[in-house]
Amino acid sequence: MKLFRRKEKRSTEEATTPVTIAQWMESRRTPMLLSTVYRCVDLISDSLSVLPLETYAIDTEGYKKQLRSSHLYNILNLEPNELMSRPVMFKTMAASMLLRGNTYAYIERVKGEISQLVYIPSEYVSIEFIQDANGFPRKRYRVTGYPYYPIQGLIDPQDMIHVPNFSYDGITGVSTLTHARQTLGIAHDSEAHAQGFFRSGASTAGILTMDGVRLTKEQKAQNYQEWENRTNPITGKPNGIVILEQNQKYQPITISPKDSQLLESRQFNVVDICRFFSVSPVKAFDLSKSSYSTIEATQIEYLNDTVLPLITKFECELNRKLFLPHERSKIKVEFNTQALLRTDKVSQSTYWNNLFQSGMASPNEGRREMNLERAEYGDKHFVQVNVQTLENAVKQKEPPQNKRDNGTE
Repeated sequence: MKLFRRKEKRSTEEATTPVTIAQWMESRRTPMLLSTVYRCVDLISDSLSVLPLETYAIDTEGYKKQLRSSHLYNILNLEPNELMSRPVMFKTMAASMLLRGNTYAYIERVKGEISQLVYIPSEYVSIEFIQDANGFPRKRYRVTGYPYYPIQGLIDPQDMIHVPNFSYDGITGVSTLTHARQTLGIAHDSEAHAQGFFRSGASTAGILTMDGVRLTKEQKAQNYQEWENRTNPITGKPNGIVILEQNQKYQPITISPKDSQLLESRQFNVVDICRFFSVSPVKAFDLSKSSYSTIEATQIEYLNDTVLPLITKFECELNRKLFLPHERSKIKVEFNTQALLRTDKVSQSTYWNNLFQSGMASPNEGRREMNLERAEYGDKHFVQVNVQTLENAVKQKEPPQNKRDNGTE
């Protein structure tokens, strides 16, 4: 059997220089020290982790009914595996997709039924292509060196949940950090410059001149030591005062934050990093150009442009891997997005009131979502009686047919 091997695409430096798994992981952790990167990754991954995964049965007319008695319900909502809970697993998977380009979860089956979903860090997974009997390359996954769940041999695609980030070939994803490498480098340099600026006492670098005086080597060393003791914020006194004698003059050469536009560049870095993660700067706590209406519109935009594509990716991958082809038209899993309104009681009550007024939901259905007890006679659906069809409204204005025939008014 001919074997084709295909590893995940990595950066140019990683492809040319052998690195250990620990070094590769550290290269992903370093950008997380930037507050904007941490906030964007934490926000997006949290948005996925708070959404419950509901299992639905679908009838022939397309109506769905919850299947809480399904064996998948506990796996998808409580404990996907013995190592972690559902929120922890999906948060970790979303973070891995953004920071490493791909996220994986092995589907363990016992006698044909799913027993658990095991998250596998992407650095332990490689993609290989093997040639089948007809000569076509077929994708397989190989897990190597993962200490918490040893897996031997090649894994078929139907046994591995794989959600890639932005991808150029549809097979392996590319980390958001790879695309934002230059911006992250500038942001890191800005942070380092700011740290060095304040460590140096705000502005202490400069030139000390003495007109008409030639100092010996010992005298220069003594002046250096005295200046260090008076001004160095680490070894000496921060923002200390030095008395200049006779004709000594001090000329600072350090560029001020205003001259180097340090603050402006750091603010631009926040906006630029947010662009790569499709997150509004307002969600990253940059409120310099925000108002109440902006924040409200930003929340809707975030749900539509950032969260919806993410949950759609995960839903599609879960449905095509967890169920057999003949089951996909009868059962499916979906994220319950109502959890996003859980803390917004005004929006939640408005939503359920609209469903009640239109007859789409009964009082007990709304009470169940509000964590209230079942009410007697609350299973019936109601509709407003002052609403009628246009056809009936026109018919009521027409005179009765028998009065017209008799010639009476």
